[in-house]
Amino acid sequence: MAARLGVVSVVQVVIRSLRARIFSGELAPGTPLAEVDVAAQYEVARPTAKAALENLVASGLLTRNAHQTARVTLLSARDALDIYRTRAIIEAEAVRLLAAQREVPSEAREANAEITELVGASPIDIIDPDIRFHAALVQALGSRRTSAFYAQLTDEIRLCMTHVQDATLLSTKDIAAEHARLLQLISEGEAAAAAKVLEEHLRTASNKLAEHLDSL
Repeated sequence: MAARLGVVSVVQVVIRSLRARIFSGELAPGTPLAEVDVAAQYEVARPTAKAALENLVASGLLTRNAHQTARVTLLSARDALDIYRTRAIIEAEAVRLLAAQREVPSEAREANAEITELVGASPIDIIDPDIRFHAALVQALGSRRTSAFYAQLTDEIRLCMTHVQDATLLSTKDIAAEHARLLQLISEGEAAAAAKVLEEHLRTASNKLAEHLDSL
């Protein structure tokens, strides 16, 4: 059992490092990541490198066709629209249910307060609190299955947001203001209006990202 836990730990270390390098832009979209190269770079066994790469393929950060080297995912405009459309389906329903109970997640308030404090800072800095804000809306439902399903999208959401913020497609001030408006509507029990604000918030981001990706 101890040996098994050790292997899992090493795999997770490699996964975390590769994820960080992808999100920072060090590993640009389209960059190939061969098992043998990853194993050599991290000084781990090839099965460990393979397990790490398979995890990142499953999360959408890497793309690999049969018998080909994995590559950092290059999002298309269609990918971005699909990811945000899926988010909207889950998050809008979460917002409706929260508004019906007038339940405002404290984690969402805290995350948006952090975003507000970052107005004027690098747009990349708001990615973490922005993700926490939206995740808090879903997690507040208290549904293990819904949260688990949403969590499967997290890496692709972060990849999208990295593109959005790296290109400064959205204003931090506007994001914080829209979040604040959404939380206000939830607290007032305005379910339909809250869902509409959420959907428009995500639609604006997805459309700007799709336009940006099409221009590359």
